[in-house]
Amino acid sequence: MSKFFTCFFVSFCAYSLTTVHADAPGEPMLEFPMLEALPLPANTPLEPAVEVTLAPEATPPVEVKKVVAKVPEIKVDPFTGKIKGKRVRLRLRPDVDSRIIKELPKNELVTIIGEKGDFWAVQAPSTTEAYVFRSFVLDNVVEGTHVNVRLEPSMDAPVIAHLNSGDLVENPSISPVNSKWLKITPPADTRFYVAKEYVEYAGGPEVKVKMDKRHQTAEQLLDASSFLSKAELKHSFEEVDFDRVAKGYHSVIEDFSEFPDLVDQAKEALASFQEEYLQKRIDHIEEQANAQYTLASNTSKKKSTSSSEGEQRSMTDKMKLWEPVEEALYLSWSSINDNKLRRDYYDEQKLVAVEIAGIVEPYTAPVKNKPGDFILREQDIPVGYVYSTQVNLQDLVGKHVRLVAAPRANNNFAFPAYFVLSVE
Repeated sequence: MSKFFTCFFVSFCAYSLTTVHADAPGEPMLEFPMLEALPLPANTPLEPAVEVTLAPEATPPVEVKKVVAKVPEIKVDPFTGKIKGKRVRLRLRPDVDSRIIKELPKNELVTIIGEKGDFWAVQAPSTTEAYVFRSFVLDNVVEGTHVNVRLEPSMDAPVIAHLNSGDLVENPSISPVNSKWLKITPPADTRFYVAKEYVEYAGGPEVKVKMDKRHQTAEQLLDASSFLSKAELKHSFEEVDFDRVAKGYHSVIEDFSEFPDLVDQAKEALASFQEEYLQKRIDHIEEQANAQYTLASNTSKKKSTSSSEGEQRSMTDKMKLWEPVEEALYLSWSSINDNKLRRDYYDEQKLVAVEIAGIVEPYTAPVKNKPGDFILREQDIPVGYVYSTQVNLQDLVGKHVRLVAAPRANNNFAFPAYFVLSVE
């Protein structure tokens, strides 16, 4: 039996070798003589075939990498998009985790030049600043390949575009922050990104071009009005052309309402000009009052004697000298109180008035900017300077009185000053 199995095994191996070498290209076929099967003795029981099962080898796990498909940027026919939301973020890349370039206000117009996924590609705003290292630019021409254009004059700033040898840079100037860098106009292919859901179609690219021109016109008008206001305020009060300056600011406010940022600037500048103009008017009125008072004082000194009628007229003139001062104070108050009437002003003055008492004495010292025509004394101690356009204080000289008076500026004199509203 063992001889039979030996012969069978040898025959099987020979046949296998023949088959393997025959399928291999370029190898000669080897022939082996076939072995004849040996006869088995009669009644030889056959051993059952033994099935051998080999355990499969352990297969190492295959690491499957998740491949994220990159969405290509698609060019689109340029159009004007209008921002629908408030403070919509303009980003460096089409990714919510990308750097924020700026926040766009509602109704801001942008030029759309492409799309990538859920984002629109936006042409860089005209206010965008770009920087390139100075050593790569000679006579406004780039010398280098794939030169980085950055958002700020720093090696750590994000790259927003690239330039190559021979490219021209526009409007170069040395950065005041870092002299190693040039500030330039961003290259034409510079783009940022904004989420599609916050942009609506506003028309063709010409819409934004037209609006940019109007914005530039409004800026020029605002700058001209600002320059004119500064020039006018250098003149004397009588020479200031208030209406001309105000007209320029009102033109920006009324004719360019689609630019709220410029409208706000115009309103602030106009308010500042009005305030300075009003102060100039107050100073002018005070100068006139002082000049009139000096003239009246000199005239009264020349008159050694006068009739009672003449004395009464002098007192009336003295009261009138303070009318310009009170007029200026009223105008200043009415400008911030919806132009209320004069009686409203003095009604409010009564609410802040105080009671003062003493003997009224004339204050005849020849000094400038004195805060009153009279001094009120109590036990030889000055209580304050007083004047009035409503009460004839000359009739009260030498008398002990109680006055209702509103505080006034004392012009840095030694004692407080008051405007007399009434006599108790």
